[in-house]
Amino acid sequence: MNAPFNRRGCSPVIRIALPFLVQLAHDLEPLAALPQTNIRFGAVFSPLFGAGQAIEQLYTNSLYSPHLRSSRSLASDLLKAIRDIEGDYDFEREVPGWALHRISNLYAQYKIALLAELGTFDSYFVTQKGSHETYSLLVFGENLFPADLAAKAPEAVFDAKEAGKCLAYEVPTACGFHVFRVLESVLRRYYAEATGSTVQPKVRNIGVYLNALKQAGKGDPKVRSALKQMTDLHRNPLIHPEAVLTNEEALTVLGLARSAIATMLVELPVLPPTTTTAQVASS
Repeated sequence: MNAPFNRRGCSPVIRIALPFLVQLAHDLEPLAALPQTNIRFGAVFSPLFGAGQAIEQLYTNSLYSPHLRSSRSLASDLLKAIRDIEGDYDFEREVPGWALHRISNLYAQYKIALLAELGTFDSYFVTQKGSHETYSLLVFGENLFPADLAAKAPEAVFDAKEAGKCLAYEVPTACGFHVFRVLESVLRRYYAEATGSTVQPKVRNIGVYLNALKQAGKGDPKVRSALKQMTDLHRNPLIHPEAVLTNEEALTVLGLARSAIATMLVELPVLPPTTTTAQVASS
């Protein structure tokens, strides 16, 4: 099961492997068709063994296990009935029909309880946003930006990942904030490179950096123009509490920011590898 991680390494959302549920149904459903007459154990070994293994895995090793409660008692009864028949795995002995009938009845009750419990789980399908594939947004949000972002502004990677997740989960205003944080991280490095100064402006927002670049006569005019447009049209309105973005607006902000970031990154050097940049690259 794959999952996106937050800064603390916790997994708030788990990617469900749907084939697991299909296989579970495939392993359990033969219990409903067990013969109701005496029969050789070898003839019913396969469905009994497969169902027993599936139940054990579901309630001990699966991500669902801690959340399955109301069906757990019936699952335990069903598993015990199966294990009682399996016994010493003598394939030639005869299994009484009443024992198989009991398993089929237990399974019918268990199936109702399990389906009702699974129906209470909060399950959602995360749809694709524009041309951005869902899995990539959730796990590799930095791919929304130029490939050299991590090498030239590694501190921006966290917000790039968060922007991808926010876009996937349809939290467009939060996506906009993270996109601008990526832009501002790159802008700080661009300012230092363009001016040759290690001293950053005291107030660190796009407008202040733009004024500083303009007064110093530094920076690509195209970069300054793009940043000014983003500040006027998006950044300034976005800082007000009543301002919200739609998904389409978030995609627009992302596109504009990516263009400005790409232009700035061209002028930035690749940073020498450090322990921190190695962690960013592998995250």
